[in-house]
Amino acid sequence: MDIESHIKDLSPELQEKARACGSVGELMALAKEAKVPLPDEALAAIAGGDDPEAGGCKDPIKCPKCGSTHVTVDYRTYMFLCLACGNEWLF
Repeated sequence: MDIESHIKDLSPELQEKARACGSVGELMALAKEAKVPLPDEALAAIAGGDDPEAGGCKDPIKCPKCGSTHVTVDYRTYMFLCLACGNEWLF
């Protein structure tokens, strides 16, 4: 899925910032800051989908509770959040 289809209605400035995001965490932080809803499909597009190699991650972060690799990072609070089970933990 192409991230462009999800950002086409944003301002040119936000589009540029979204394209510059290097991780799902960065994209989520940008969306939250700009108060823009961002569907899971858009997050998968920027992260390389379900293929960890496509997103550049050789060893994806796994939730210690459920083992899922659907994990995001909040760099402001230094917390990981599992999108599968809701578990949160410090990094």
